[in-house]
Amino acid sequence: MAGRGKGSSEATADPAPLFEDALAQLEALVGKLEAGDLDLEQALGTFESGVALAKLCAARLEAAELRIRKLEEGRDGPVERELELEEDS
Repeated sequence: MAGRGKGSSEATADPAPLFEDALAQLEALVGKLEAGDLDLEQALGTFESGVALAKLCAARLEAAELRIRKLEEGRDGPVERELELEEDS
C-alpha cells in the first residue's frame, strides 16, 4: 500500500499542524487583524481561526508539560518543580 510511509505525509492530510507551525499561523493571523485591513466578516473568520489555533497550541503545551512531568518521576514518586519560562522582554 503505497502512500503510507513517512515520506508521504503530503499525500495524507495531517488533522493538526505541529506546534511551531500552528504558532506561526497564529502570529500571521494576529498580524492581519492588527493591520486593520479586513472587513468585519473577514476579521471574524480570522479571529475564529486564531482562537482554534490558540486552543491547539495550549493543548500541545499542556501535553508537553505532562510528558515532562512523567519523565521526571523519581524512584520515590513524581518529582514536581516549577517550570521556568524565559522572558523575551
